[in-house]
Amino acid sequence: MTAKKEFRAFVDRIEGDKAVLLIGEHEQWSVVLPKELLPEDAGEGSVLTITIQFDRKQTAEATEQASRLIDRLTDRGKA
Repeated sequence: MTAKKEFRAFVDRIEGDKAVLLIGEHEQWSVVLPKELLPEDAGEGSVLTITIQFDRKQTAEATEQASRLIDRLTDRGKA
């Protein structure tokens, strides 16, 4: 299984500081993002390529950090 997905999105409209994107080919979903996340030259009618990538290293670090915190909290309850 790949840790990365790419897909196209269409900038449907800009509403103030928000951008409404349409994602999907057969079914379409609306996604609202802060306009500042769009590339500088993108606007209404632009077609974007969106990449979502799973960061295994960051996930492992976050899991380890949460585990350490739970251990500390659990140890405090025993005292």
